[in-house]
Amino acid sequence: MNKFKLLAAAAALSVSSASFADPMIIQEWSFINEAGFKSFEQTATPPGAVNVPTLSGQSANGGTSILSTGELPDSLCWGDAVTLGGQSCLKINSPVSAATTQSWDEDGLLVDINGGAAQGNAFTADLDDDYTLFFNQGTALRHDNFPITGIFLDKVTIVDGLQLQAVAPAGVTVLAPELEFLVDFWETPNNGIDADGNCPFGPPSGTPGSVNGAGCADIFEVAGFAGGNIIAAGADFIDFAVNFTVGGVDPNVWHTTYQLVTRLSGLEVIGGNLGFATRENGVNVLNAQFAVRAIDAPEPSTIAIFALGLLGLAGMSRRKKA
Repeated sequence: MNKFKLLAAAAALSVSSASFADPMIIQEWSFINEAGFKSFEQTATPPGAVNVPTLSGQSANGGTSILSTGELPDSLCWGDAVTLGGQSCLKINSPVSAATTQSWDEDGLLVDINGGAAQGNAFTADLDDDYTLFFNQGTALRHDNFPITGIFLDKVTIVDGLQLQAVAPAGVTVLAPELEFLVDFWETPNNGIDADGNCPFGPPSGTPGSVNGAGCADIFEVAGFAGGNIIAAGADFIDFAVNFTVGGVDPNVWHTTYQLVTRLSGLEVIGGNLGFATRENGVNVLNAQFAVRAIDAPEPSTIAIFALGLLGLAGMSRRKKA
């Protein structure tokens, strides 16, 4: 009977203690998302080239930057214009926050996100929730893709940062791990890479209704991605995820392990290469959204609870031997 009571007491200690060890998930965050161009490489200068690639703009819009690099340019243009469309350019809609009311649509026009009101705070997807239901609008990348000659863009590095501020507990601010994308850019020949008009991606050049309808689409491939992992991809989206820990809180009271999921969408994905195709002679927008979700991690308190239970069982074993 004594042995049974001791076993029951050890189990009760474990169960009762566990009821105090379920930390609360931080449910709501205000946020700032900022992104810019860190560096780029260009192709060799051909004879007669007029323009060199130029950087301009401010990723923090003149405010305080959250990027480790400090504020970066948010516009990059290159090439000698062949048509009235002008140079080709990459532009980032930065910064974006909980107070942002507009973002670019697929045609590069600013449209309301939330009926003209601020999009509002980000909410955390619980451990078993579908994170795709919790997306907020982040920065977006726009490619003004026009026929050009001269110097082309070869590679560009984009830095993306997110600052989260918890609504509760008050005063908790987190800088999620920065995402750094190395993009390999391919300015494709509009009439195709051979006499048949074949394009590097999709149907032949000039195929009506296709991504190559106005000439071979340009391609930018995510050649390197520092800071996380690809967790999902489809015909027009890629999801990247990076884990982070919230510091400055009591882990016995607040859940501290979370995941930031960034979705890039809106352009055709080049399967297997983690790249996107951008239509020629027009505006292309690669939309970026993000979600925060809680993830499992062993808590020190949980380990301690099981240790207490094991100590109880060990004591029972010693008594049995005695």
